[in-house]
Amino acid sequence: MSPRFSFITANFVARPLDYRMTEGWAQGDEANHAVFRPIDTFEREFDTLLAEVKELGFDAIDLWAAHLHWHWATLEHVQIARDLLAKHEMEVRSYAAWVGDNATDLRGACRLCRTLRIPFIAGFVAMAEAAETRDEAVAILREFAVGYGIENHPETSIAELAARLGEEAEDVIGIALDTGWSATRGWDALEGLEALKDRIFSVHLKDVKPLRAEKTGFEFIDMGHETCRLGDGIVGIPKVVAWLRKQGFRGPIGIEHEPEEFDPREECRESLALVKQWWAEATPTPAHPPLKVAVVGCGNIAGSYGEALNARPEIEILGASDLDPERAKAWAAKHGGKAYDSLDAVLADPALEVVINLTIQHAHVEVVTKALEAGKHVHSEKPLAPTFAKAQQLVALAKSKGLRLSCAPVTWLGEAQQTAWKLVRDGRIGTPRVVYATVDWARIETWHPNPVPFYAAGPVGDVGVYPISLLTAWFGPVRRVTAEGAIVLPDRVTQEGKPFTVETTNFAVAVLEFGNGVRARLSANFYVGEPADRRVGLEIHGDDGSIRTEWFAATAPLELGAFGESYRPVPLVREPAGTGEWYCDWSAGVFELWRALREDIAHPTGGEQAAHVVEVIEAVETAIQSGHRVELTSTFAAPPPLAWAE
Repeated sequence: MSPRFSFITANFVARPLDYRMTEGWAQGDEANHAVFRPIDTFEREFDTLLAEVKELGFDAIDLWAAHLHWHWATLEHVQIARDLLAKHEMEVRSYAAWVGDNATDLRGACRLCRTLRIPFIAGFVAMAEAAETRDEAVAILREFAVGYGIENHPETSIAELAARLGEEAEDVIGIALDTGWSATRGWDALEGLEALKDRIFSVHLKDVKPLRAEKTGFEFIDMGHETCRLGDGIVGIPKVVAWLRKQGFRGPIGIEHEPEEFDPREECRESLALVKQWWAEATPTPAHPPLKVAVVGCGNIAGSYGEALNARPEIEILGASDLDPERAKAWAAKHGGKAYDSLDAVLADPALEVVINLTIQHAHVEVVTKALEAGKHVHSEKPLAPTFAKAQQLVALAKSKGLRLSCAPVTWLGEAQQTAWKLVRDGRIGTPRVVYATVDWARIETWHPNPVPFYAAGPVGDVGVYPISLLTAWFGPVRRVTAEGAIVLPDRVTQEGKPFTVETTNFAVAVLEFGNGVRARLSANFYVGEPADRRVGLEIHGDDGSIRTEWFAATAPLELGAFGESYRPVPLVREPAGTGEWYCDWSAGVFELWRALREDIAHPTGGEQAAHVVEVIEAVETAIQSGHRVELTSTFAAPPPLAWAE
């Protein structure tokens, strides 16, 4: 999957000097601090910087400390930075900084990173380099869940860098490999990546020209560190990019170009295009033939599916169909394959293996039934069916046909959620007994063009299904449900100004009692939105401690706290493929279905669990209407954790 290649803002080191940095890096560093430190002009300067980076085609940066330094950054500086990053839809992938030899400095840098959700400091942390303070530095890094990526500058060999790295604290101390400095110091960046691959946190793609014969008066040019457009120098950047792609590297990959004598923007723009090209050309060949799929239903969510599916070489899109032929044509034109005339045409395609059902909820049973009867495997959007009885029928049909039935939601396959589950399995909170799951999904009509079907399904059936699926995967079947609910704010208006009336429960609070003794409080509504906090909150409380995260985004913050103490951030077991506070890999369930079919193993998003989830949803509404506790009967085989999260 394609990473977000980032622009290292230190590329502008010579900018305040009109690109005549004649006195070395310190001159540029001091000049940038002078420009960005004053609060009266910070917003203008930071906004301009981000706007220019965005215009170059980047949507991520590696933030250089001279543009926001913990020494001078006030709360107002930081809030302005947060607002502007959100405005430009810009992610910060690492913090390029030189951190002093005291705990105050390191805590300040880490605190800034946590506030801006920056996972790594890439540069130099003096405390972590000194034997007498390394343990304290490691403790601070762990406290904030911020990694330190050692940026190679003086090392003349891979062995020197490995010695500096050390053998312990692998969770928080790694490498931020600068490919340009490796070439300047006389060793091969690709060999360094291969030798230290288990400790690479981030990579700075930098190319340098051969050492000039004549002196120029510019410090870096004269030492043989003259940066240039990627591919124009001596590093061999295309091979480095290909290696990163084939390794499945997910850490920050920054594009670095810091000339002392000219504006690097156009060459950075060209470098980004080249890196994307090299990345695409290095697409690895899957271990098994790709899964041939077609999408049925080209509504709101289909675009996200298309983008995610196309990022998977293991999946081949044959096309799409929709009741509106023009929507199918538009989807296929953007995401691949052909526009089928009808569902029957999709099912008649002998090459097709899997139908991805993205139709509205009321059409799920019909589409899934037809697909299974046609001999096609199915991955369906949630919920599997409107009633438990119908869901059972689909499961039975798939079983009788010897076909796979997979069902969303797949958010519990995300990195944050799989890491949280690992913490539970590893006993980090003792025996879990209480769970709080919050679903504040706001007022659908304010953000969706067609809100009525959502209200017909209700907040539990449409969105509560996410945490219910997660919790049943972790803790097994639900055995009893009690619930209370109401219709809150029944009279609504669509974005087009058309009034409609809510006639189904749109506020629910339920207690789910699991067979293993865990009790979960689930609250779900189509009313509460911003500025409410923890709208997708998930807390798991055990005898020895608690976990706090979210049930949706793979990138969600994750915290762990011992009983009676405070929460501390926890790093994820691996970097998510995407970024952003709402990132979800919509292709994850289809990918796992590919793996299961090709390796003849169970897939984690099974139909039996999906049917049980429908029974839970149905039981919540029954309990609300009846005022009585509802007993559940269905069961399913527990899905295993994903291999990378075991």
